[in-house]
Amino acid sequence: MSTTRSTAPAFGETPDWGFDPRHPDFGPYWAGCVEERLLVPVCEDGHGFWPPRPHCSHCFRPTARWVETSGHGSLYSWTVIHRTRSPEFAAQVPYAVGMVTLADMSGIRMVGRVEADPAVLIEGLDLAVVFSDLQHGVRLPLWRPRLSVAAERTRP
Repeated sequence: MSTTRSTAPAFGETPDWGFDPRHPDFGPYWAGCVEERLLVPVCEDGHGFWPPRPHCSHCFRPTARWVETSGHGSLYSWTVIHRTRSPEFAAQVPYAVGMVTLADMSGIRMVGRVEADPAVLIEGLDLAVVFSDLQHGVRLPLWRPRLSVAAERTRP
């Protein structure tokens, strides 16, 4: 998996990401991201679901375990961000945020940043997850076209 680095905040500064990687419903997900593994919850009856919660959205049985996905999916929908008020993202516009249908987990779609030229995005584009270091040991899953990920992995 590919990893990029970002600048950590000053010592003692508390990050404000809009999520808590220690939340009990999402903890295994974020722990998997640190290990560059994309995990989803599965209930006692074997249904995978997203977003994580204590009970399955299909049968309401408790979450039994977390399973690793292939990290492959297809672009279902997307939007292109042209302006932002966030100084952290100002230099990155335009960028795409997409809804990705996981290839091996029926019916599960995840929202995430798509690292590709927005002009080349099409419905059904084959994507692979990559992980980017955010701060404080948190890694964020991002999506790239599978052909570009495969080319990166085969570079000498």
